[in-house]
Amino acid sequence: MSMNELDQAILARCLEGQPRGWEDFVDRFMGLVLHVIDHTVQVRGLSIDDERRDLLCEDVFAILDHDSFRLLHEFDGQCSLTTYMTIIARRIVVRLLMNRKAMAA
Repeated sequence: MSMNELDQAILARCLEGQPRGWEDFVDRFMGLVLHVIDHTVQVRGLSIDDERRDLLCEDVFAILDHDSFRLLHEFDGQCSLTTYMTIIARRIVVRLLMNRKAMAA
């Protein structure tokens, strides 16, 4: 599935550093990232409070913002941006949960 025009425009504005580009990208994908967090936590049989959930969401977007949006630049358009964001967010969340679990042990 190819990327829809809205996602294409939001991603382009973000990567080009246009005013509100990053903010619009975050607004567009915040709900998806929160859903991925909820699902990932549930599948792993974990429980987190709202504060931890919000921190995980912030961490996902901070990682996406890191290194001049390197992960977003790697998007090749072979799937929808929503699918790509789901995969990337899940990988980040799993890594963060595993790192925090290891630090707590």
